[in-house]
Amino acid sequence: MEQEQIIHTHQVPLVSFDLEDLNTPGVVVVVDPDEAASLGAFQETALSLEDAWESNLDMGEDRYGE
Repeated sequence: MEQEQIIHTHQVPLVSFDLEDLNTPGVVVVVDPDEAASLGAFQETALSLEDAWESNLDMGEDRYGE
């Protein structure tokens, strides 16, 4: 029985500093932290601890068929 030969390839990403390249596959766009923040890269969307605990209260008694 013949074994299939596995060929490993390595592709070096193309690095750009132009925001117009953001939607180009295979291109890594480098931006400074201020520019990234203005684009929404660091927008926090996680629940706070208080909101997480409050969401437990929303399950009510029906959860266990009571």
